[in-house]
Amino acid sequence: MKNDPIVSVVVAVHNMKEHIRQCIDSVLNQSLQELELVLVDDVSTDGTADILREYAEKDGRIMLVWQPENGGAQLARNAGIAVSRGKYVTTLDHDDFLDKDALTKALETFRNNDGLQCVCFREVRLLPDGSFIEHKEKNSFGLISGEEAYRRSIGWKGITGRMIVTRELQMQYPFDNCERVYGEDNTAQLQFLASSSVASCQGIYYHRLLDTSLSHKVSLNNIRGNIRFINMRVQLREHGYGSDILTLNETFFWESIVSSYYYYHRYRHRLSEGEQQEALHLIKYMRGQIDTTLLPLSTKLRPGYWKMPSWHLFRLQEEAYFLLRKFIKHDKNSLE
Repeated sequence: MKNDPIVSVVVAVHNMKEHIRQCIDSVLNQSLQELELVLVDDVSTDGTADILREYAEKDGRIMLVWQPENGGAQLARNAGIAVSRGKYVTTLDHDDFLDKDALTKALETFRNNDGLQCVCFREVRLLPDGSFIEHKEKNSFGLISGEEAYRRSIGWKGITGRMIVTRELQMQYPFDNCERVYGEDNTAQLQFLASSSVASCQGIYYHRLLDTSLSHKVSLNNIRGNIRFINMRVQLREHGYGSDILTLNETFFWESIVSSYYYYHRYRHRLSEGEQQEALHLIKYMRGQIDTTLLPLSTKLRPGYWKMPSWHLFRLQEEAYFLLRKFIKHDKNSLE
């Protein structure tokens, strides 16, 4: 390509031969043709790499990057972004795909809003049974401030993390690898905060929910991922954000710790003895890292959310709290 592309689409790929063709085709068939597709193979072993080579031989807009060792999606994305050239950058999961006008609609939104640095796609989820689901409240928020976008991203209520950003913003906030599965949430939230405004567009990003997805199956990743809040606190302080933003992060961190214990409480019968012990170790570690000075009094006084003077008492509290919740729910259902 003689001219630099307008958009760089970066895909971190690892053992996804079943869906990678649809992912690649959805980019190459965009109505916007001034693009490049950077495919970063994270040491695939299932034949996916051969598919990537096949496509690269046919289309000059594709650039291949080979990771020397499997380091996870965040590191692979950063490697791809480092060699990309587009004015705008977006990432696409290797099992997801874009509607044919997704990039065109995103660029229209950038052009209609001077100084805009971040645009969120409209996310539609593809369920394992082939049906689609959309949370419309997350996809049609219009134009909001970066801080409001960050507030909505706490728990991902009212906004999605499927976004396209300016190259400058992406280079300023590369993908956070503090946690292999969920570290990317830190990146999106920091990019929101650094943006004067964030807009939604009607370009559709199709997010496939797989039964084998790391973020959806019962595993320790659903507990371990909350470690990201510790690094997020560090980064927020480094960038000079005040107590209101730090409190939001810490409050959701504490709520996530309690939710992690509920996850352990509910699914421990599906974990091995070793996994159960690791789950408790992770929760104990995170509990020890919480900065209670940043928690609002209303949170610290909530039943089930007392930090307690010891780990043993904390565990007793959580076991009692969730058993009581289960009993109350069962009692209500029996009355109905």
